[in-house]
Amino acid sequence: MRLSLWAAGLAVLAGCASAPEAPDAKGSNFLFVWSADKDKAHSDFLSVVDLREGSATYGDVVATAPIGATGTMPHHVEYEFPAGGVLFGDGFTAGLTSLIDLRDPLKPKVASQLKEMGAFAFPHSYARLDNGNVMVTLQGHDGKYGAPGGLAELSPDGKVLRTASAKSADTPDDLVWPYSLAVAPGKDRAVVTLAEMGWPGQDYKPTNQVQVWSASQMKVLATVNLPPSGQGEHHVDPAEPRVLADGTVYVGTFSCGVYRIDDAFGAAPKAVFVHAFPGGKGVHDVCAVPVVVGNYYVQTVPEINGLIALDVSDPKKPVEASRIVFDQRFHMAHWISADRKSDRMVVTGNDQSWALVVKIDPATGAMKVDETLPDGINFDRASWPHGETGPARVHGALFGQ
Repeated sequence: MRLSLWAAGLAVLAGCASAPEAPDAKGSNFLFVWSADKDKAHSDFLSVVDLREGSATYGDVVATAPIGATGTMPHHVEYEFPAGGVLFGDGFTAGLTSLIDLRDPLKPKVASQLKEMGAFAFPHSYARLDNGNVMVTLQGHDGKYGAPGGLAELSPDGKVLRTASAKSADTPDDLVWPYSLAVAPGKDRAVVTLAEMGWPGQDYKPTNQVQVWSASQMKVLATVNLPPSGQGEHHVDPAEPRVLADGTVYVGTFSCGVYRIDDAFGAAPKAVFVHAFPGGKGVHDVCAVPVVVGNYYVQTVPEINGLIALDVSDPKKPVEASRIVFDQRFHMAHWISADRKSDRMVVTGNDQSWALVVKIDPATGAMKVDETLPDGINFDRASWPHGETGPARVHGALFGQ
C-alpha cells in the first residue's frame, strides 16, 4: 500500500503468478511473514509459521530472522516462493533490501543486504525473470526518495547487475514512480505500474499509467494510459499487475478498478476497463494486492472487510464467483498470496498484527477460512524465538517449503 495512505491510517488508528504446481493435500510446510517491531525499539524480522500437518507447534511462530535494523517498515516480499530458497524483501522507509535464506526454514538467516542500486534507491516490489534473476522497482534516486525512479536487475545473491531509469517522453518526470511489476514468462516483457508510495510531509501525486518493459534490454517499450471507467475514478493509481493463466495481463488499481492490457506484448498495448470492486475512495478502503489462482483473480477488498474472487476464464468478461467477509478481528485486508501446493491463500491486514489462511475451491472459487486455523495467526504477542521484543505489525507473506 502507498505510504501516504499507510501514514494517514496510523494517524487515525495509531507478480506475476508462476505456473501452479499440482495440488498437494498437505500443501507447503511453512508460512513466512515479513514482520515489523511495532514500537520500533527492536529489530524488524521475518517470522516462520509452522504448517506441518500433525506438528505440535502447528500454526505457531517457530523461528525468526532479525534483520539487524529497526523501524525499516518491512513491506513487500516476493509474490511467489523463490526456487533457490533465498527470499527478497524490502524495508521501504530504510531503502533496504534483505535477502533471507530459508533453505532451512527452522533456521532462517539474513544472507545479505543492500541499499542503493546504482543511481536508484527505495525498492518496492520484486519479480523473478526467466533467467532466475530478480527485477526490482525503485522509487528513489541518488540516495533520496523521489521521482523519477527506475528498475534494477539483481542476481539471486543480490548483486546489482544493471539498472535503468523509468523516465519516458510519455510521462512527466514527477509522475515516474515504478511501484509494482509482473514478468510474463517466455515473453521478455515486464508490466510495471506507476504509483507513488508517498512520504510523510510530502504532497502526493496521483497517477494513471502503466509501462511495458523489455526485460532483456531493460528499457521502456510502451506507456499505457488507464482510461476512466465511466463509473468513478477507478483508473487512478495503478497498483498491481498480474498475468492470468492464459497470458492475459490484468492491472488492479488502488481505486478498485481492474483493467485488461490488450496487446500487452505487441506494438500497441491498450488498457480496457473490465471491472470495479467496492471501495477505493478513502484511506481505509483501497484495493491492494490480488492473486491469480487457476481461473480466479482474487482481490483484497477492505470495503467489504474481505476478499472477492472473479472468474476470469473469459478475461474479456470477468464475473464475480464468490466473496468472503471476515470477522472484524481481521480488518483492512491488504496482502494476499497463494500456496501453489494446495488450495490455501494467506491474507494480512495493512500493517496490522494478524494473518489469516483462507481456502479457495478450484472448481467454484468459493472461499472459506481454513478450519485448522479459525483464529488466524496472532502477531500481537510479547515473546518471539529471538526474544521478548513485544508485538509486531506484518505485511508481505507467502507459503514455502
